[in-house]
Amino acid sequence: MKNILAAVCILCLFMVSGNLSAQDAHFSQFNTTPLQINPAQTGVFDGTFRLSNNYRTQWSGLGKGYSTIHVAADAPLGKGKLGTNFFGVGLLIYQDKAGSAGFSNTVIEASASYVAAMDNDANHYFAIGFQAGLNQMGLDLSKTTWDSQWNGDAFDPTLPSQDLVQLEQFTYLDFNGGVLYYYVPDGINSISLGASIAHIGSPNVSFYARQETPLRSKISVHGSSEISLTSENITWINPRFLVSLQGKQKEIIVGALVKNKIQIKSEYTKYKKEAFFSLGALYRVQDALILATRFDYYKFGLGISYDINTSGLRKLTGSASAWEFNLSFITPVLRGRKEQNFNKMPKFL
Repeated sequence: MKNILAAVCILCLFMVSGNLSAQDAHFSQFNTTPLQINPAQTGVFDGTFRLSNNYRTQWSGLGKGYSTIHVAADAPLGKGKLGTNFFGVGLLIYQDKAGSAGFSNTVIEASASYVAAMDNDANHYFAIGFQAGLNQMGLDLSKTTWDSQWNGDAFDPTLPSQDLVQLEQFTYLDFNGGVLYYYVPDGINSISLGASIAHIGSPNVSFYARQETPLRSKISVHGSSEISLTSENITWINPRFLVSLQGKQKEIIVGALVKNKIQIKSEYTKYKKEAFFSLGALYRVQDALILATRFDYYKFGLGISYDINTSGLRKLTGSASAWEFNLSFITPVLRGRKEQNFNKMPKFL
């Protein structure tokens, strides 16, 4: 009985049909995928170049489950030359694979932003960003199974599928936009709030040549802050939230991490470098409890999160639903140039 239920779930999740409504990949460590959440975050970070790489594996107990690889790079342009304003440019690439049928969604998008100070002291900033890309969806029809091929005991691939899919892969244009406000009063504390809309115009993502299946527009609202809890600036709390609405689907994540600063002394130079260790939890409403930890040292960062399934799918997947890993690299601003050419920035949104 369990195998039959699993087969039905896999069909519901991964079967391609004329009524399929595609949904975006999601990440528990959404703060490490800023371009995927909101193009207005392009170039908004404390540094000169940022590279972020995420890998997520989910629901491995259902067929082959989901696996997602994400890579994004961005940089600010014009800092120090445009007063307190600057531009941001970036590139986002990710691929989402799902199920035994080899379904894949490949996203390649370029983003640009413009960031402007809202006051003379350059504490308050407003950013606007846009994103455009040529994306691709694909399916391996040789691996698909259909409800008409169920003979009562098992799937029989020799039975006719009675469903003629004309396209094994196709490309589509995609456009996204967003706005962002952030406040950095002293370079130590920060707060940000943003909103974005993805899939403007709802591009057609049908595997049928003469059928419309719109990729529903997604509206997201997100926020995060970094608040020092001690006068020595040793401990911070990082609350954050994300609300995404796409068609009938919604995702709400809320939680916080506590970050502590530690100092690592070089054995040879005796010079102390700062490192940061974060630990906390988030909750994806009606889906999963997310345990998260992160370590940042100089240019590099490592984040690990573990989803504990709290939805009805835990009967098939078990309590564990997903592992997610992030590796990031940020080129810091040289000390001699920080005040002269760079504005106060959030550490990492």
